[in-house]
Amino acid sequence: MRNDRSRAEAWQTGVRAALLTGLLLLTACAVADKRNRLTLNAMDEHLAPESAAGRWAAAPVAFPAALLGLAMDALVVHPASVLDDAWRDTQDWLWTPRPSESRFRRAVLLPLVVLATPLVYAGDWLRHALFRVDPHPAAPEPPPVAAEPQPVPPDHAAADGGSP
Repeated sequence: MRNDRSRAEAWQTGVRAALLTGLLLLTACAVADKRNRLTLNAMDEHLAPESAAGRWAAAPVAFPAALLGLAMDALVVHPASVLDDAWRDTQDWLWTPRPSESRFRRAVLLPLVVLATPLVYAGDWLRHALFRVDPHPAAPEPPPVAAEPQPVPPDHAAADGGSP
């Protein structure tokens, strides 16, 4: 009898620990951050009624719709939106040579880097998709190309005080 009781207590303790761990992981969940809930934010912005009475009246429809939007954010939209962040990390970690690395070392490690690329990319994509990770800043736009100076026609040069 005593053995069964200690087994039940151990099981309950394990369940509590698993639930606590799950709750702690949910706080770091990617969709816990408002920036990562694109669908739900769009629904709030365009479909939410302005008045409190309107919100209460729309609640029977809005609550399931919000759950569907949150699920779409968690399973489709956010994971798709972090594909480029994972690729940038993979490029930085594996394909960008360090200043102190020799070309010979890069050449020797190339087969390992090629084999590691899909694993690093998939792991980093999962990290970005599941957990709250700051996104990369947007790539800076290239500076505008300076236009060639245009020759001034002779009749305008005389008007500007220059010689024709």
